[in-house]
Amino acid sequence: PMAESIQHCQLAVDSGYWPLFRYNPELASAGNNPFQLDSKKVKGDLYKLLSQENRFAAVMRRDPKHAEELDAKLKQAVMEKNKLLQVLGKEDLEGQFHKLVEGLSGDSASAGESITILYGSETGNAEEQAKNLLQDVRARGMKATVSALDDFDVEELPSQKTIVLVISTCGLGEFPQNSKRTWMALQSQDMPMTYLSDVKFAVFGLGDSTYAQFCYAAAAFDVRFGELGATRLLPRGVGDDRDADRYFTGWEAWLPELWTVLGAPLMPEVRTIPEPCYKIDVSPGDASKPPVADEEIVPPGAAKLTLLTNKLLTPESADYDRDIRHYEFKIKGTNVSYKTGDSLAVWPRNPVDKVQEVCKLLGFDAGQQLRVIPLEGARNWCPEELSVRQLFTHVLDVFGKPNKKFFDNLSMFATDATEKATLEGIISGSEEGKSLYKSLQSDFTHHADVFKRFPSARPPLEQLINMIPILKPRSYSIASAPLMHPDMIQLCVVQVDWNVPSTKEFRIGEATGYLKKQASGAQIMCAVRQSAIVLPKDTLNPVIMAGMGTGLAPWRAVTQDRIAQKRAGQAVGPCMLFFGARYAKYEYLYREEFEKYVAEGVLTMHTAFSRDQARKIYVQHKIVEAGPSVSDMMLKQNGHFYVCGSARQVPEDIFAAMKQVIMTSQNCSELDAEAILSNLKMEGRYTVEAWS
Repeated sequence: PMAESIQHCQLAVDSGYWPLFRYNPELASAGNNPFQLDSKKVKGDLYKLLSQENRFAAVMRRDPKHAEELDAKLKQAVMEKNKLLQVLGKEDLEGQFHKLVEGLSGDSASAGESITILYGSETGNAEEQAKNLLQDVRARGMKATVSALDDFDVEELPSQKTIVLVISTCGLGEFPQNSKRTWMALQSQDMPMTYLSDVKFAVFGLGDSTYAQFCYAAAAFDVRFGELGATRLLPRGVGDDRDADRYFTGWEAWLPELWTVLGAPLMPEVRTIPEPCYKIDVSPGDASKPPVADEEIVPPGAAKLTLLTNKLLTPESADYDRDIRHYEFKIKGTNVSYKTGDSLAVWPRNPVDKVQEVCKLLGFDAGQQLRVIPLEGARNWCPEELSVRQLFTHVLDVFGKPNKKFFDNLSMFATDATEKATLEGIISGSEEGKSLYKSLQSDFTHHADVFKRFPSARPPLEQLINMIPILKPRSYSIASAPLMHPDMIQLCVVQVDWNVPSTKEFRIGEATGYLKKQASGAQIMCAVRQSAIVLPKDTLNPVIMAGMGTGLAPWRAVTQDRIAQKRAGQAVGPCMLFFGARYAKYEYLYREEFEKYVAEGVLTMHTAFSRDQARKIYVQHKIVEAGPSVSDMMLKQNGHFYVCGSARQVPEDIFAAMKQVIMTSQNCSELDAEAILSNLKMEGRYTVEAWS
């Protein structure tokens, strides 16, 4: 059977019998190593593989002793070949060869001269920072490598001289997917406490302080490395997505300390433009006939889902200022499934008309066809074949917010002395530079805006692909439950829009603007992701939910889940929903549906419409009013409390209301109430799902 054949091939690779590697001559022409070893570690059972091959099994039956001797010789040959292949895969090929000839360990010697940068990343932010760090380390004349944690052999960790780890935390303390295998390996009871005694390390974590387990993954690796004997170079750094400049605020404060402990040289006064990390072959083309269809450009980790419904839930009039929509995506017949409480990540695409303007601004022909070959140091995903237009609509986040690294790189391409000095001032932190950077942030300036402001800075495509981050998906809480809607995923999304402070130009967010324009039948790039919402294992436990605006979405899913269970004859506990919006007439989302759920006896609704009366009433006021019931459900019935809404003030306001509820019901002090709520958070019974 096919499954057995696949398993046999896997065993052949793992045992080293079939080394798995790639050879790209295009890399050699650019001066880079064309050889890449994929099966870096021999970890399978060679004898087990051979016993499944008739030719070897026959020898084992006829002469077991001779078979064992041959097996031992083959193992030795496999290990020697693997060692040679690993040398071939090194960047410093000539140096590695000399060390091998001299009988030295190429791995440990090479590692001693280099900084090993590892990352654990779910959405790409930690990966982006790790690759920025690699660029900075090399710019200072030091050697470094970068790798995802799970792409790095755990057995190689002890031979590294210096490790810098950049890792994000997902939801309720979840580790990024590409770090979980490494984390589990480091938990082995057989691992001695001196395992990393020759290693120096530093850790930087990315997270969101709205969540109780803020930067948990970074803290866990930091502690574990120390437990295994590694020497901590400096205290763990943290970047908070809630800071003014997001996680860059913490990064900028931590980075100078890192350079100090590493003994890093200063950046050279005169910098040269780095070699491109991509080779691009350009050929004439027609913008209307790209080399690959738009719907065939699928980002890594994404799946194509068909949009079934795009329905406006709010009034479409000049008197009303919000655009809230209900979306439905078909998952029947796909490999996509979901659980109640999950979120759906959606990859946006940039508007074609805006991209045409950017291409004209930068002097590119949008119809030209590209063949893109990644070279050493390439950091961004990119299809091998696409048009210039598709590069800017499907790959590069040209309308996203630039970080300081972008200004730093762009300064090297500015040919106008004044523009160059201005860009360098942003990086150096001069008073003028700080003021300009602050004004750019307040204006929500994107990459295209920067190109308009600095017309002499025009990097070629080969450089731009590495300078501008790729389009990242935006995650939305799923507004449906699989028990009620097994064949589709539903979302409730409000359009993100604003006026640029300096120009009053009206702008719409990338993802919500993209979704709004999509018609039924459109192919949307999506991925289901786990969120911070974890439902009680016991369906009899009460559930209390607070949602503001489209923060209602996950609680619609939770309510549907319980309603579906009750309709199927299962006993379920009560649901209490606190919903807040501005106007009941316009923003009481899914009103008829929720009223039916109330009638079925599962749901209790408490609504707060802040502008329907002279005195503004918010959700936190309704929570305090229902305090006795809330306290009883939480403290006596083992209830679970969930909050979903904007991160700006909602979590703090709801926490203050819950604190008042606890103080009143338990007749306790503010400190005691905070301790009770903190314990609920640690138990996973007080969960915040917030967006910025």
